[in-house]
Amino acid sequence: MNEREIINTNRLERATEKDVDKVFEVVKADGDWLLKEKGLDHWSSYYTREIMENKVKNQEVYLAYKNNEVVGTISLDENPVDYYIKENVEAFTDPKAKAIYTSSLAVKPEFHGQGVASDLMNFADSTARNRGVEYVRFDCREEYGDLVNFYIKRGYKKVGSFVEEEGYNYLLMEKKV
Repeated sequence: MNEREIINTNRLERATEKDVDKVFEVVKADGDWLLKEKGLDHWSSYYTREIMENKVKNQEVYLAYKNNEVVGTISLDENPVDYYIKENVEAFTDPKAKAIYTSSLAVKPEFHGQGVASDLMNFADSTARNRGVEYVRFDCREEYGDLVNFYIKRGYKKVGSFVEEEGYNYLLMEKKV
């Protein structure tokens, strides 16, 4: 992503191990908001500091800044998330195609609606194109309609779904970039 594509944030930086607390702070704040405002507890029950520390160590995790304040985060990986089963991966259009899988896209609640998530998804799309990767893929909670619509407006398509043991309904989404 070049500087002209960053509209709503001042910069994006790859997180290092010293940034784990910053990453976790954003994810926790967004998870708390999801629970309070949407009644969705999947983030608050899943994303621990330890999980975010492992993401920073093993994936590409980025922090978005606005006026030197951390406002958002996103994780990218060229491998599917570890909780996908074979049927989840096979639901994608071309399961064997190179893809970037995004996860833990989070924006501090006070910055919701200010384009930070758009910047982060633009970054994921641009990263995929720059690496010659065909798809950007992820899952999202089906019950969070505003978020699903955000992704659809950005050109992502629903390609499958799954239900976790806790009864959480997820959509598998992807876009050819």
